[in-house]
Amino acid sequence: MKKTFYYVLILIITISCSEKKTKTENSIIKNSKSETVSKTDNNELENHSDCIFDDNYKKITEKWLSELEIKKYVWDSKINKAILIYNGDTLHVFKGGCNHFISSVEIKTNIYPNKELDTSLIRKINNIACKFKFNNYCKKIVEGQFKKNKNGDSSFFLEFEDDDPEDNLISEGIEILEKEKNTIIKISEYYN
Repeated sequence: MKKTFYYVLILIITISCSEKKTKTENSIIKNSKSETVSKTDNNELENHSDCIFDDNYKKITEKWLSELEIKKYVWDSKINKAILIYNGDTLHVFKGGCNHFISSVEIKTNIYPNKELDTSLIRKINNIACKFKFNNYCKKIVEGQFKKNKNGDSSFFLEFEDDDPEDNLISEGIEILEKEKNTIIKISEYYN
């Protein structure tokens, strides 16, 4: 009987010691994970300090919209863009960047382009390009100073000649595509 009692006691002590060891190992793993997360966060902060341009999209976009006297918008932090309604269309707007300083406006409208580009769509694109100070596109659109390239069945691209290649401003052009019974127009340019 005494032997059985000792065996049970040894078994209980062994089990309780192994549970403490497991708990200690788990807490060490958790601590090392949190240190890894902290190190990762610090590395990300260090990477941002290597940026050539300011990558605080919200601050720069809000300043841009303020300069354009646009006050009604919602900031979507998931996509880092301001969302607003302009002349009945939904616009996604952002400005900023790390290695490239991008200005971008994406327009979602219900005007469908045809193969020759509808004049109302051209006016709409020109109006927004001028409003958002895309000077390399403004007025050139309505004057037909672009080259139209087909990108697929439901999209095409408008390319514009760069007026000043020395200014380091790259005009990416304007992309027009049909998506879910809407037309999406992407206007963008960036400093390299």
